Amino acid sequence: MPPVDDSLTGRAYWRSLEEYAGSPQFRDLLGRAGEAIDPDSLGYSRRRFLQIMGASLSLAGLTLTGCRRWPEEKIAPFAQRPEGRVPGVPEYYATIAQRGGVAHGLLVESYDGRPIKIEGNPDHPFSLGASEVWDQATILTLYDPQRSRSVAKGPGEALAASDWAEFEKFIQEQIAGRKGDASSGLAVLVEPSDSPTLARMKARFLEAYPKAYWCQWEPVNRDQELEGGRLAFGRSVRGRYQFGQAEVIACFDADPLYFHPAALRHARDWAQGRKSADEGRMSRLYVAEPTFTTTGSVADERLPVRASRVPELVQALAVRLGVVSGQAGPLNGSTAFIEKLVTDLQRHLGRSVVMVGPSQPAQVHALVWAINDRLGNLGRTITLYEDPAGESPTQTEQMRELVRRMNAGLVDALVILGGNPVYDAPADLNFAEALGRVKHAVHLSLYQDETSHRCHWHLPRAHDLECWGDGRAWDGTASIQQPLILPLFGGKSPIEVLAMLLGEPADGLAIVRETWRGHLGLNFDSAWRKALHDGVVGGTAYPQVQAKPQVAGVELPPRVEGEFELVIQPDPSLYDGRWANNGWLQELPKPLTKLTWDNVAMVSVSDAKRLGIKRGDVVKLAVDGRELELPAFPMPGQAPGVVAVTLGYGRTHAGHVGDGVGGDVYRLRTSGASHVAAVALSPTGGHSELAMTSMHFLIDPLGERTVRLRVGEKGESGMIVREATLAQYRAHPHFAKEEHGDVRLQLFEPPVEFNDPHAWGMTIDMTACIGCNACVVACQAENNVPVVGKDQVIRSREMHWLRIDQYFKGDPEGSPDVVHQPVMCVHCENAPCEQVCPVNATTHDSEGLNVQVYNRCVGTRYCSNNCPYKVRRFNFLDYHAKDPRGGAKPWLGMPDTQQDQMVDRLRRMVFNPEVTVRMRGVMEKCTYCVQRIARAKMAARNAWAQGQRPDALVRDGEVITACQQACPTQAIVFGNLNDPNSRVVQHQKNRRAYALLGELNTRPRTQHLAVIRNPAQT
Repeated sequence: MPPVDDSLTGRAYWRSLEEYAGSPQFRDLLGRAGEAIDPDSLGYSRRRFLQIMGASLSLAGLTLTGCRRWPEEKIAPFAQRPEGRVPGVPEYYATIAQRGGVAHGLLVESYDGRPIKIEGNPDHPFSLGASEVWDQATILTLYDPQRSRSVAKGPGEALAASDWAEFEKFIQEQIAGRKGDASSGLAVLVEPSDSPTLARMKARFLEAYPKAYWCQWEPVNRDQELEGGRLAFGRSVRGRYQFGQAEVIACFDADPLYFHPAALRHARDWAQGRKSADEGRMSRLYVAEPTFTTTGSVADERLPVRASRVPELVQALAVRLGVVSGQAGPLNGSTAFIEKLVTDLQRHLGRSVVMVGPSQPAQVHALVWAINDRLGNLGRTITLYEDPAGESPTQTEQMRELVRRMNAGLVDALVILGGNPVYDAPADLNFAEALGRVKHAVHLSLYQDETSHRCHWHLPRAHDLECWGDGRAWDGTASIQQPLILPLFGGKSPIEVLAMLLGEPADGLAIVRETWRGHLGLNFDSAWRKALHDGVVGGTAYPQVQAKPQVAGVELPPRVEGEFELVIQPDPSLYDGRWANNGWLQELPKPLTKLTWDNVAMVSVSDAKRLGIKRGDVVKLAVDGRELELPAFPMPGQAPGVVAVTLGYGRTHAGHVGDGVGGDVYRLRTSGASHVAAVALSPTGGHSELAMTSMHFLIDPLGERTVRLRVGEKGESGMIVREATLAQYRAHPHFAKEEHGDVRLQLFEPPVEFNDPHAWGMTIDMTACIGCNACVVACQAENNVPVVGKDQVIRSREMHWLRIDQYFKGDPEGSPDVVHQPVMCVHCENAPCEQVCPVNATTHDSEGLNVQVYNRCVGTRYCSNNCPYKVRRFNFLDYHAKDPRGGAKPWLGMPDTQQDQMVDRLRRMVFNPEVTVRMRGVMEKCTYCVQRIARAKMAARNAWAQGQRPDALVRDGEVITACQQACPTQAIVFGNLNDPNSRVVQHQKNRRAYALLGELNTRPRTQHLAVIRNPAQT
């Protein structure tokens, strides 16, 4: 599929296959990207057009002040100020979030008792101040009007409102009498957790009900990794990978920078090794994987390979390193990759990391442990810790045993504390059918989901920000989970429900304090307050393990046979489906496909070409008699013969936002092949329109695609991406600042200076950016950015103020390089948008911010048309009031009027009160988080007025933008350009710094740092 050789194509970088091929669709999108208003195309004269615009200007004030969506309310001040609280001044509380049973630290901003924003806890060893997309989005789930509101009593679909008192009565009648030997018919199903309190409550529960069955289950688990450790070491271990100390990192079907429980720490450490390129050295990342992952997208050496062939690659590596004897089989095109990796690893003994992903068999994990031992990595770049799983069976084995007991009639009372097993349990186990044989089924969850509708009791679960608890980080470091708000709907946590089953008060605070009373020393109250304040309990890491792996007798599993193999992965937005009703995540463009509101069957470009499949064509996937239809998506860089799908879609009881979105991949997933299986693929002849953003807001300021080739290749003006290898950077250290071609366009006269007293600016290091989207959701949460819905995304009307442009380079049928380029308003000093605004709605302030005055804007969109960066967003509709799914309003089981009031009150609770909530008809864009700047300036002035500092200037680091704070790799830096010692000034002096489209003389305050790669020398 060679590109067309004309003025639009044949360039180095491309954002979509349409662009690569120079398709008519791409040309059309490029031509109308600015959505310019042409009076001659409106059907009336220019004179009439100007008359209408004049009338619009005169009516603007009436429109913005006379039409109100918010109801009129009375504002009454406190008669006396509450102790320890200043109204309008946010407070911050440390807590935790858990994923995969592992905790990482959070810092939650609370406004007048209302949590509105989540950040990472800088004092937590595995957060370091950063956060994940799910952390940022959980605040929207907290205020979801479709969360469960009360206890409900079944059976099944006929759930009727009840209360906690009636449920306690049920416990007394049906559960309490089972203590002792009568407990054989009782079972508890929980989500995995390293919580010390849950472990204590489990021990007490099994002491009271000794014959009850306790089961842990989560669909995205690390069963194979756990079994691999047991196979290699004879015990349960987990590895702490220290990427910052590794000079060579090799990942086989692994995504440690995104999906690993310690991903935030991994990303930070990896980024430090990349930024050292400025010192002339740099770590090197090898990735072998079936389809692009976040980690694979930033690899220096990447090999697309079928997942079933990964064990053969690992075995070949082990043979070459002398870990096992024998001869490696044929590598079929992978020889060069393995040869380069072997050479690199042998040159860096004790300074490397080799890891394999959780989808690979246990034997492969055991072999990788032996490889790391042979390379001298254990105890250096990899620290082993005792895994709390101990000798427990894997989660899949536990679930299989629970279903067996249910089918055999051995379980007549099942308490499910979290999770959604009816939806996500392996398809071959038929959990829903087995659940129908249980006489008393209880389900605790945030929503009345698929499992709740099959149970006899549904209990509303308290959100993580509403309850007490605790958890442990990947290395075992413990933290306390504290609530930020009382349960909005009277929900309870799993430990509180366990207390009820034990006949004790459901007091989460008392339960957690009791756990830690013996661990925090004699001065418990003081230590407790310190643990709450810091978000970390010191000295609580798991014991380190000193062990040598054994691989004798380890045999690799047989390869998956067939033309195609199905690779099943968690979704980068919805994860395992728990976030399906979260509009922020549904509309978040996925890191590699830029797809929203759907999941797809990704196939390689060569397979799609051979089968005549185009993007959106519906294909049927068949695995052992189970079938699923999904839209196809030709994915660049995917291995031939691989069909990659993601979990989390196809929900039926997720809520109004998540129901009926995408296809349910769980129906193809079995307990024996949870990640990889042989699959039959066949086109159906149908087609589905996909909402993806890869071709939205195309940057094309000079009337043709403007890209930058690698160093040493012939370039042109209009440089979007600047890139070099480490060797090229050493030879040409100033390549990013060198001019290539003449400046073609001088838009305006040189600008005035905006720097009184601060001059705000930003840098974005594209070498460190992994495209994880944390910054995008953080910006959305901070700035009240609305959700628009699938139909509006298809119309290129998404509202994200910050986008991550993704550029591929190379043959899409091979393994093209990927560049992630975050783009937001760059705050041009010579701003083209300001020159064309008829009402001066977009203008500059004295400190260099390009500000947007909403009550002046009349929606001409001239500024958007004139912006070469395409970073301005026009809210065509009142998206905050609009239903993003269209059609009927969400049903809450109450009259329409009462329902509307309830929904409106809840939705408004998520808004940041420091940021204006915009309605339809105005232009929006990034403001450098001006509200955070204003807050820091007020604090500085107050401190100066009180004699606590010599001036009222904001110090470096006192303003951190939302995107900067969320970024796990610290790729974004913001600060005062007037401060020569600030980090942002040092970054803008970096040899890799350049102004995006600087040849247009826009003088952007944001600069990007060029991409440096470190491929192996051949």
